[in-house]
Amino acid sequence: MNPPTRHPSLPAGHVLRRPSHGDAEAVAALKRAVETDRHGKSDVTADEVRDEWSLPGLSLEDDVWVVEDDAGALVAYALCWLEAPPDEAAAEQLVDPAHRGQGLNELLLGLCEARAADLASRSGRETGVSLEVWAHERDTRRIELLERHGYRRQRAFLRLERDLDDSFELPVWPAGLRVASFRAGVDDAVVHAAYEDAFADHYGSGEPDLERWLQSRFAHGGPDLGLWLVAWDGDEAVGGIEATETPSGAYMGDLWVRRPWRGRGIARALMLEECAELRRRGMRTAFFGVDAANATGALQLHASLGFRSVRGAILLFEKRVGGI
Repeated sequence: MNPPTRHPSLPAGHVLRRPSHGDAEAVAALKRAVETDRHGKSDVTADEVRDEWSLPGLSLEDDVWVVEDDAGALVAYALCWLEAPPDEAAAEQLVDPAHRGQGLNELLLGLCEARAADLASRSGRETGVSLEVWAHERDTRRIELLERHGYRRQRAFLRLERDLDDSFELPVWPAGLRVASFRAGVDDAVVHAAYEDAFADHYGSGEPDLERWLQSRFAHGGPDLGLWLVAWDGDEAVGGIEATETPSGAYMGDLWVRRPWRGRGIARALMLEECAELRRRGMRTAFFGVDAANATGALQLHASLGFRSVRGAILLFEKRVGGI
């Protein structure tokens, strides 16, 4: 069992504190600075930060940290969340590009490990918890830090993008199937159960219970239900897709089809239906996040529709912390 990493002291001229809800815009600005330095652009908003802080079970007082410099500017951010109780935690650490090389990343990693170990202790996990963290494939300094502290690479995720032009084909639905927008308060339990079934054989499967699932999706008003599409075979929910409009394009979220209905073109039809709706709304680009090792043919499907990776891979690393 790996003990939490001992974190270095806070560099001189910096203040570590817990955030308040009023810090959401400053955290969003930090996230944009990090992404812009890496990719040349970013579309992170304060609402997305507020949604992150509304994750089920997350506490600003216990699970989130910010670092300020001596001018009062927010220059680093970290979060550790028990993503799939009681065994899986996820953590994020971000440092402003202008403040790297001062030990802040290692400091925040240590804080997250200590919090994950505490969560393991509180839930009685003698074997600790699995802590997942992320690094971009080109961020060699962070990758070296993670490997030095015992993390092992597990997966790689790609952002796939394309223009929403007029070259898309029309969706073709298998006979007997229909597509409709998600109906809050009506479809909740059926769609949640179908979603769990579809992702049962995926890496990191283990969707939260219905209450946590709804809480995570309907924080701050919830998704645009006109962009949350569900494929139905009679009364059976067999597939679905979600999308969110952002300032730099449409983020297309989970795409899923239950195993008995795979191989019939449902995923392709869902993607084409979603892209057509986004284009009707005036969106010019769309992007997906996809597991590079996805076994269901997702990469091939996306490629066949013109989606391409242009930003490099985000790598998932994992380590067990806490426990006896």
